Amino acid sequence: MSSKPIKFVFTILCFFGILTISSCKIFYPDLMFKTDKFYQYTPSDTLSLNKEYVLKANDILEVQILSNNGYQLVDVLGQGGNYNPVNYTIHNEGFAILPMLDSVYFAGYTITGAENLLSERYSYYFVNPYIKIKVTNRRCIVYVGRGNGSVISLDNESMSLIEVLALAGGVTSSKAFKIKIIRGDTHNPQIYLIDLSTIEGMKKANLQIAANDIIYVEPSLSFNDINQQIIPFVSFLTTVVLVYSTILSLKK
Repeated sequence: MSSKPIKFVFTILCFFGILTISSCKIFYPDLMFKTDKFYQYTPSDTLSLNKEYVLKANDILEVQILSNNGYQLVDVLGQGGNYNPVNYTIHNEGFAILPMLDSVYFAGYTITGAENLLSERYSYYFVNPYIKIKVTNRRCIVYVGRGNGSVISLDNESMSLIEVLALAGGVTSSKAFKIKIIRGDTHNPQIYLIDLSTIEGMKKANLQIAANDIIYVEPSLSFNDINQQIIPFVSFLTTVVLVYSTILSLKK
């Protein structure tokens, strides 16, 4: 083969090599929530929840009502001594319909505030009522690597990032040093970058998760990823070289 085909192949290889290296979309076609290299992340040590969860429309409440400061179950629904939790939905107007109280406005209350409100309202019917409220639809969304997304229920107020990731299946084939937590309004969110690859990284971050957080663990690049992207280029180049060589041979 003359030097011309070799130079031609080398030029094409360089072109595709530069294109491949400079474009994340080739090796990471499923990459989500990408930010530019100069993006200023919200410091991870400010990732804290100073306020108790505030109830809002469409929240689903599990309300437990006890009398005598919690010593005896109140049979508000005619269920006798067997307590079966009942869920109540806060409607768009901020009200929920509860037994004996009809409409109760909950939107804007914290869980503790709502418990105190119901305790006061039910005190007209029961002795020293004890109220326990649980928001059953508090959840976050987790995307780990190239796996499927998971919706994780936040069963308590203080679930951590580590606990949520464990429920989602861990961080297999993902970058433990590049975990994004997206919080707040999706049109103007706060984005935190967490490094869990070291103990020091874990110490620096407040890892408490809030309802509606989006957690994204960026996928890592494996040999198979590179192989799958390179093979089509190699096949194409082989074909080009073969055609080019054939044309040169015919011209001689």
